[in-house]
Amino acid sequence: MKILTPMIMALAMTALSLVGCAEKPDAAAKPLEQAFAPNSPPQATDAVGGHPGKAVHDASCISCHDSGVYTRADRKMTDFTMLAAQVRRCDANLGTKLFDEDLSNVTAYLNETYYKFPKP
Repeated sequence: MKILTPMIMALAMTALSLVGCAEKPDAAAKPLEQAFAPNSPPQATDAVGGHPGKAVHDASCISCHDSGVYTRADRKMTDFTMLAAQVRRCDANLGTKLFDEDLSNVTAYLNETYYKFPKP
């Protein structure tokens, strides 16, 4: 029993000293928790210093094609509505299941950067 008492005391002191660590929240953890909160659009916070659709475009669209499809002479898009429909088709074909906000942002990014169609 004499050997166990100092060991129990040491364990108790260690446990008590660690309790104080749990009370100090990590300042860097909060932004990460907010960025990956459930039900929040995954790309909504990626637009630091740029168009919010660019990050989604670069992560999703470029896996199939480069920007040459937007600038070629025989491009298929003729208006904003057709462009928005094509972005949705690509999302469905890739199975990326992007949020509506992300699809709108990609459409706006493509239109502002390449197409310049008037919005309906």
